Order: sequence, then C-alpha cells, then structure tokens
Amino acid sequence: MRLPRVFTNKKIAAAGFTLIEMLIVIGIMTSLGGVALVVSMNNYHAYAFRAERDTLVSLLQKARSQSMSNLCLGASMSCMNGRPHGVYISAGQYTVFQGQTYAARDSAIDEIYLMRGVDVMTRSGSLTEVVFAQLSGDVALPGYITFLNSDGHVSTTTITSQGAITWTN
Repeated sequence: MRLPRVFTNKKIAAAGFTLIEMLIVIGIMTSLGGVALVVSMNNYHAYAFRAERDTLVSLLQKARSQSMSNLCLGASMSCMNGRPHGVYISAGQYTVFQGQTYAARDSAIDEIYLMRGVDVMTRSGSLTEVVFAQLSGDVALPGYITFLNSDGHVSTTTITSQGAITWTN
C-alpha cells in the first residue's frame, strides 16, 4: 500500500504581480491623479481670483492714502497743495492716477497694473473711476465693482461716500 505524498516536487511559483493586477493599480492611480488635478486647478483658480480682488482693494487703499496724506507726486511747480488721487479700471488693467478725474490727470504720474487675467474676468457695477478727495478721502460718486469669472466666483468691492472700502469673497 502506498501512502499519498504530502509534498510534491512541483516548483513554487515565482513571487510577483500579474499583468491584470498591474493594470488595475495603474488605472486606480490614474483615476486618483485626475481627481487631484481637478481639485487643485479649482483651488488655483479660486486663489487667483482672490488675488485679483486683493490687488484692486490694495490699489484703492493706496490711492485713498495718498489723497488723505495730501501728496503731490512729480516735479510740477503747480503742485503746492497736494492733489486728489484715484484708480481707473479699464479692460485688462488698473491705473492709479493723480488729479480731479482720470481724463484731467497728469499721465506722467500714472501707475499701471495689469490684471493677471487668470480666466476672463468681467467687471460690472457702477464704477470705472474712483477719485478720493484730498485730506478727507471722501468719494463724490460711491458705488461698487463686481468681478465674476467662469468658475462661478463672485466678489463685490464697495466704496462708500466716506471712502470706506469693503469687499465680499
């Protein structure tokens, strides 16, 4: 009578992964990478949108500060008692200027800041020009500026008649 052999002479299979296992892992990693890319791009667009809004607010605060400090920039002799300062918003750029209006400004003193244009931002609202009065920082024409982008981000910057600048996310 023969006893069954518990151990056989078969070779032990080599350790490793099969092609199907590798393809499944690559598919999962690709899917996770795609999701991470979408999330990170949304975060980047939100960051860029907030940065653009912060640039506008900063330039408005700069112009108001220059007006309240009664500054007169440039070498003009007719500039003894300071000047009002303001911000003009046009397609693709902001201009910080010195003068009663953007049209009557001294263009040699202009400071031009380009919009970063991360998506196409459209501006709507009642203001394209904000001029702050000397010493008081008051604004003759209060209003708001709303920025929108294609991702659905919205921010409204409001300038009151006393020159206060507020904004929303």
